[in-house]
Amino acid sequence: MIEETVKIHDKFQFELKFTYQFKENLHKKKYSVDTYIFIPKSLGVGPGYYSKSDFYHDIQSYIRLKTPVILLKNISGDINSPMAKLKRSIERLVSGLDDKKSSDYIYRLKMFCSIFRSALRDEMSFVSKQQTNKDIEFHLRSYLENSLKVLEEFRELRNLVNVSTIPDKYFLMYLYADEYLSLQINEYRHELYEFLVRSGHKKADDYMENILKIAKEEITSRKNAGYPSIPTDNSDNEMIIYRRNALKKFVGSVLFLGIKTAREGIVIEQMLFGLSAAIAMAFATGVAFYYRKSFQDLTMTFFMILVVSYIFKDRMKELLRNYISVNLQKYFFDHKTKIYSNSGHRIGILRENFSFIKNNSIPKQIVDVRRKDFMAGVDEALFGENVMLYKKQILLFSDKFKTVFPDFQINGINDIIRMDISSFLGKMDNPEEDVFIPKKSEYHRIIGSRVYHINLIIKYSIDDGTSLINRFRLILNRNGIKRIEEA
Repeated sequence: MIEETVKIHDKFQFELKFTYQFKENLHKKKYSVDTYIFIPKSLGVGPGYYSKSDFYHDIQSYIRLKTPVILLKNISGDINSPMAKLKRSIERLVSGLDDKKSSDYIYRLKMFCSIFRSALRDEMSFVSKQQTNKDIEFHLRSYLENSLKVLEEFRELRNLVNVSTIPDKYFLMYLYADEYLSLQINEYRHELYEFLVRSGHKKADDYMENILKIAKEEITSRKNAGYPSIPTDNSDNEMIIYRRNALKKFVGSVLFLGIKTAREGIVIEQMLFGLSAAIAMAFATGVAFYYRKSFQDLTMTFFMILVVSYIFKDRMKELLRNYISVNLQKYFFDHKTKIYSNSGHRIGILRENFSFIKNNSIPKQIVDVRRKDFMAGVDEALFGENVMLYKKQILLFSDKFKTVFPDFQINGINDIIRMDISSFLGKMDNPEEDVFIPKKSEYHRIIGSRVYHINLIIKYSIDDGTSLINRFRLILNRNGIKRIEEA
């Protein structure tokens, strides 16, 4: 259906990630995602205080292709593996430089890195889900061996691309990719180490020692290669963070899609605005014509009538404009985004809309999910909640996906939204309060945390009638987001 991830991005931002899949046997596939955000009124975020422009300022959206899924052990070895395809693109580049060959090399280099990172992440997650010591040991050993094997084979390509017939910039791109892979593989080794700390595996100490050893060797390898991304104890490590993020954008750009966003219904809106101006002008002109017959001369009375008619004409135009603006929202979304592949084919359309809705407009099934949390109702009994509704409709042209990357299986797009909650923090109380507990002869003071709950209820629907509702709870205080819970 729709894959979702809700997680903390940083102290003041949370991230919603939706993956929409396409079906090869269908020309079109339509998805709808309605996100209801329940915010305590005590936070002062509501109609009149928080506008559409505020909301769209607080969110940041990215649309990219879902990374092709390939097992770590299959990234190299086979004639059709990403490693083999990358090697052939280098050989073609060496044989004679042209725009097509250079573009293919850059595409395959970035795609290889993206697939490798995705495989590291997925198999790291798979290892952490194993229950028995035997399964953990088998998949852990396989993970470490295959990741090292792929990295070593990638580094064997260095001498192929570092030749005099290829401009320096293409070798530099290879070095960027090598540094990126080095940083990524050590990052997931650290996650593996942390898993072993928690696992209680009988051989955990041996594996942890081995992970530390190869992680140190990888840092030494970066140092010997002259890469600046070397972590040290006595610095702020600004360079490693900067380069890690820059290289992530460099590699990930291969999966990002072209978009064109515009306000929806703007032509009809302007036509109706013109009609409202015409109606108001007709009223003022009609008044002038009517009273001109009664006053043969330009008297002060006739002058005052013209002024009053102009005032009514001006107000009438504004009232009609406001009426049109409010009612058009029922039929049009705020924005319409056309999604394009790198080859220029339109592969989808995304429409989005934001509004505050009244309690009596919330669907019953959403209300029922919200009311499952009785304590939340007690907490907000005095002031209540304001409810935001962020609607999305996504239409995917499934047959067009075959033209994006013909030699890789792409089965969907990722829609990533990051929302900044800084606007919600201004009216919060101090993040800490005193709590007193009785001891033997006196009360002892301890610190308690003052938190607020923001509830997210997300309804997913597909054009075949399938729907699903999930609920999440953001726990935050004046210092930012503390955690996210799936309710």
